[in-house]
Amino acid sequence: MEKFTDYLIIGSGVAGYHALKQLENENVIMVTSDKYYPYDRPPLSKEYLRGKIDRNSIFFEQPNYYTKRENIRIILNTNVEKINVKEKEAELNDGTVIHFDKALIATGGRPRKLKLAGEELEGIHYLRTLDDCDSLKQEKGKEAVIIGGGFIGIEVASSLTMLGVKTTVIEVKPYIWNTFVDEKVSRLIQSYFEKHGVTFILNEGIKEFIGDKRVNKVVTEGGKTLNADFALIAVGIVPNIEIAQKSGIEVDNGIIANEFLETSAKDIYVAGDVANIYDPSIGKRRRIEHWNNAEYTGKLAAKNMLGKKEKYNFLSTIWSDIFDLHIESGGDTMDYDEYIIRGNFSVENPNFNVIYLKGGVIKGYVAINRDYEELSALNKLIISKVDVSNKKTELKDEKSDLSKLSL
Repeated sequence: MEKFTDYLIIGSGVAGYHALKQLENENVIMVTSDKYYPYDRPPLSKEYLRGKIDRNSIFFEQPNYYTKRENIRIILNTNVEKINVKEKEAELNDGTVIHFDKALIATGGRPRKLKLAGEELEGIHYLRTLDDCDSLKQEKGKEAVIIGGGFIGIEVASSLTMLGVKTTVIEVKPYIWNTFVDEKVSRLIQSYFEKHGVTFILNEGIKEFIGDKRVNKVVTEGGKTLNADFALIAVGIVPNIEIAQKSGIEVDNGIIANEFLETSAKDIYVAGDVANIYDPSIGKRRRIEHWNNAEYTGKLAAKNMLGKKEKYNFLSTIWSDIFDLHIESGGDTMDYDEYIIRGNFSVENPNFNVIYLKGGVIKGYVAINRDYEELSALNKLIISKVDVSNKKTELKDEKSDLSKLSL
C-alpha cells in the first residue's frame, strides 16, 4: 500500500504533537508505535500515578480533533522501519510506503534495561508509556524498590510514598540527581525525602532480582537484600535512533541536527529527546531530555519544514513537583566556579535559589518554591551573559530585583 503526504511526523510524544499542531492546516501523516493518540508524560510519574487526575485528562486532544480533519491522518501502533532519503519514502512495518516532501523524526527514547538476573519477573516495571503507568498503578504491595535516583525514580518515590508505600531508592552514584544538581542540593533533597519516609542506598548497584514468577527481593552488589512487593527500574533512556541508522542519517548520542534541526539528510528533521543539538546557551552539543525543549524543538522543526529559517536558540529549563516542593532549573548547573544561595537553604522550610556562576557570568540555577518573576529574570541573565561580578550582593539579597541587573 502507498500513501502520500506533504509532511510526515514519526513519533507522537511532546515534540511530535507540537510539530503536528504547528502543521495542523497542512497535509500531515503521523506514525507512532504507541497505540494511543498523543498524550502528556509528566503526569505519569506524579498526578496520574497517584490517582489525582483521570486517564482522559492526560491526552493533549480528544480523538475527534484528529478524526474530523481530512488533512491529518494518525497511524497508531505502527513502526517506521527505515527511510529512503533520496526518494523520500518511509517504509512501515506493515508494508505500507509513505511518500513525503518533508519528514520529522521525533522518536524519543526507551527505558534503559539493566539485563540482570530475574529482570523478567512479574512486578518489575519501567515507566515511559501510559500502559507502563497503568501497570504500575495496579500494584497493591506496600514495599517498593526503585533502581535509579534520576528524575523518574525520585518523582515515583514521592508518589508511592504519598500512596502509603514504603519506598527505597537505590542509586549507583554517590548522590541522587547527579546529572542535574550538585552534591549540596542533592543532599538537601535527599534529607527532605528521608524526612517523608523514603530510604536511600547510594554508591550501590543491583546484582539480581529474586522471586518465584514474581519479584519479592532485590539484591545489591554489596550484598544487601531488600524486600520488594514490586520494583521500578529507572536508569535513564536510550535514544531511538534505529530509523536514522538504517537510513544512513548521521547519529552520535542521538540524531545529529544542525541549527535548523535538519538532519544530515535534506528535508528530514529531528526534534525532542532523540535530537543531538548544539546548545548556544552552554556552547556545546548535547541531547536534552526535557519537556520544554521537546515542545520548543517540535515547533521549531515544523516551522523550518514550512520554509522558515529559524535557528535553535533556547534556554532549556526543567521543572518537577515532589511532595510539596516545586523545583525549577535553567541553564548549566554543573560547570561553575562559584555559587550564590538566595533564600532559605534548609530541609525544614526549603525556599531558595542556588545561582551558579563561571567567570562572573550566571550559567544556571536550581530553585525550590521560588516566584516566576525571579526565574524569568535569571533566564534572561543567562541568555544575555551579563557580567555580574560586582553584583553578587544583589544576587543574594532577596529584596533586590534581579531583572534590573541586566540594565
